[in-house]
Formats: sequence, structure tokens, C-alpha cells
Amino acid sequence: MADAGAILLAAGQGRRLGHDKSITEIAGRPVFAHPMEALLSSAGVGAVVLTVRQDVKDAARRWVDQNLAKDRHRVKVIEGGKERQDSVWEGLEALGEGVEWAVVHDAARVLLTRQLTERVLTEARRHEAAAAASKMSDTVRATNSSGHILRLVDREGLWRMETPQVVRKSLLQEGIKKARKGQAVLTDCLAAAELAGVKGVLVESGEPNLKITVSGDWVLSEAWLRLRK
Repeated sequence: MADAGAILLAAGQGRRLGHDKSITEIAGRPVFAHPMEALLSSAGVGAVVLTVRQDVKDAARRWVDQNLAKDRHRVKVIEGGKERQDSVWEGLEALGEGVEWAVVHDAARVLLTRQLTERVLTEARRHEAAAAASKMSDTVRATNSSGHILRLVDREGLWRMETPQVVRKSLLQEGIKKARKGQAVLTDCLAAAELAGVKGVLVESGEPNLKITVSGDWVLSEAWLRLRK
């Protein structure tokens, strides 16, 4: 039974890359297509809502209609909001009733797999909220605004947050409402869950899950995608 719906966030500006990365092709398909495939194939996930900028919405919808004949009825393409939390809210609205769990993923993390999605979803069902993450393996130092070192930071227990992140839909809505009321900007969905009273758990991704931010990320991601074929 599909009790979860996914929100694929692709409404970012891509300023550091110089173009809208969501519809630019990587390894032969638009960026959003790779994680969308993983979400559509994941057990328990029904509809997938793709949030994009208004100027690429029609192009994204055309690609879905022309290339996902079997699953296009499961995909909604909508315009994203100004902030990340606004896009998540619009996605939740688009998922509608009957969805208990919201799976939120950044489209720029093109290496998403069905296995990782299902692992995070399983842990969310146990703990109300869960997110993919990686344990810090590098030495960490805190500095001032000029880059002068202030102190060495103990990396024990520190994680780099990733997506997918899965939160019970009602909790995610409650958290975003509280953030809006307090005029707070949320950087991820577990922050919204915390506002709703749930800490959640982290799930070690254990596989390449980098986010395309700069050109070097693009090269690495494309290489991994081609290796998987």
C-alpha cells in the first residue's frame, strides 16, 4: 500500500552553476529524472510532486509526459515557492489527502537510489521522522568571519545532513506553520519536525549521495551515473 508521497525539490536558481540545473541533461536525462526514477520505484511511494521554477514548468511536464508513459499519472509538476519551506508546503498541498508520510528530496542529489529511500522511510515509520546523512570524517575547525581559527571542533557525533528526509505529513505541516508564524527560515525538514516536537533519527547513507552545487560536483555525479548503467 502506498502511504507515502514524495516531493522532489527542483525550484532552486542554480546561481553557482550559471543555469537551471533541474532540466539540464546529465548522463542523457534531465537532472530531476534520475532521483524521480528512484522515488517512483520505491515501495510505499505513490505520487511524486516535482517543484520547479515557473519558467521551466512546461518543459518539465513535457518531459514527464513523453518519457514516463507508465508512471506519468503519478507525477505532478508544480511551481515551487520562494524559500525551500514554501516549496515543501506547496508540495504537501499537491499530495492531497490520504498521504501519511512525506518523502522530501533535493533533485540536485541525482544519485538517489530506491534502497536508500526505502531505508529512510522505514526508520521514519519507527521514529516519526528520519533523514539520510553522513558522519563527519574530516577534521572540523570553527573560525571567525575572516577565516581565523577559533577552535578545533570535536567531530564525534557530527553528521552532514542529506536527503531524502521523511516526516509524517501532519507533523511537517505543523512545523512549517510554526516556522512561518515565527518568521523562521527552515533549512531542512527535520528542523520542521523539531518545531512540531519530534527529533527524528539519522540514517547513514552509506553510498554516493552528493549534491550538485558547483561544476566539479556535476562531473563527479555524471561519472557515477554512467558507471551505474
